[in-house]
Amino acid sequence: MRFVDQLRSVRHTFDANRGRTALTLIGIMIGAGSIVLLASLLSGGQEALLNADQGAADTDIVQVDADEAPAKQARKTRRELGRNDSELLDDSPVLPGAHIATEKTRWTKAQFHKQKKRVSLVGAAPVALELYRLGVDKGRFITPDDLREGRRVCVIGTNVWTQLMGPEAQLGDAITVDNVQWIVVGVLKNKPPLGGGGDGPWMWNNKVLVPQTTFDAVFDNAHTVDQIFVRIGEGDGDMPLQMRLGLARKAIESTLLRTHYGVNNFKVDRWGEESKQEEMIMQVIKILLLGTGLLSLFVGGINIMNIMLVTVTERTREIGVRRAIGANPTSIMMQFLLESAFIALTGGIIGVLGGLAISFGVAKLLTAMLGAWKLHVEAWSIALGLGLSVSTGVIFGLFPAWRAAKLDPVEALRYE
Repeated sequence: MRFVDQLRSVRHTFDANRGRTALTLIGIMIGAGSIVLLASLLSGGQEALLNADQGAADTDIVQVDADEAPAKQARKTRRELGRNDSELLDDSPVLPGAHIATEKTRWTKAQFHKQKKRVSLVGAAPVALELYRLGVDKGRFITPDDLREGRRVCVIGTNVWTQLMGPEAQLGDAITVDNVQWIVVGVLKNKPPLGGGGDGPWMWNNKVLVPQTTFDAVFDNAHTVDQIFVRIGEGDGDMPLQMRLGLARKAIESTLLRTHYGVNNFKVDRWGEESKQEEMIMQVIKILLLGTGLLSLFVGGINIMNIMLVTVTERTREIGVRRAIGANPTSIMMQFLLESAFIALTGGIIGVLGGLAISFGVAKLLTAMLGAWKLHVEAWSIALGLGLSVSTGVIFGLFPAWRAAKLDPVEALRYE
């Protein structure tokens, strides 16, 4: 029997049992569709978490935090983490092309006329705009001239602009923070945390950014910092990112240990450790959710096997006729395998299309509820959904097909 004839036989079977076929498709549709949907949501969720992060969270950034010295080094002479450390790292020959930034923060109150608001006052530099993925909604950001001339200017979060200064405010107005007046030259774009929860001063919407040179001159003559961020350079294009990060961490730690007189009063890449934990958690969630889709496919496969066994029983006489006119067991087996595979493939295609449609709708809904949520269509999830659907059809169709091929022709012809 030719392959084309077998396909026609499959189509005839479908036309004759549309209701049964539709019921059989449901499990496969749910399995394939859930794989596409969950892969899309997980990818979108990871990007949303990254975009909503209130810290510097790029994969090529090493973070250095000020820390307490170990007990055995508590009485040793040491230096605190400071601006000069970033300058030393910037000049280091083992960190070519690296971008270095420091951060110093004070939680305090800002005042505009009679209004007051809890804010974070941050000493920042122009590199902070890229480092933290910030955008400027009004005015401008801190410039090198602001740093060089020690200007008392500030860039404020959107909540500070709307809740403290109000609708009558204009760029060029002054706010008072820690008894110091700062001229507002810019307003940041809205950057809420994922879900919009909380309204603390740690949020970018509630921060006041001032030139770090002015911050040090007014509040911290010691020029200490809370964090140093190092965005590693491109380096050797053939070297993997993780290897370059490892070399950068070692170089940063050894350089800081020399300047801190061997006292380890800093912590290198605390964020990197947390990022690995978050990545592991996301991977576990992905495995568990995709396992749900595989379970649905397994249930769908059992349905296919049951339906195909019923089909073999109903078509016993047809099988006997075909064997009598010359059909061999292989062609009989191939016909039933094609039917089960085609049922599974059809269910997989419908499920994938349904998963894509639901992903689109969910992305729109989450964008309205939580902020920017991009639709991600993972090609691997489509291929996996379709591939597993066909594999399920073939695997669970093997036994019914083998049973049909092994029927005795004489007994099959006598079946009523």
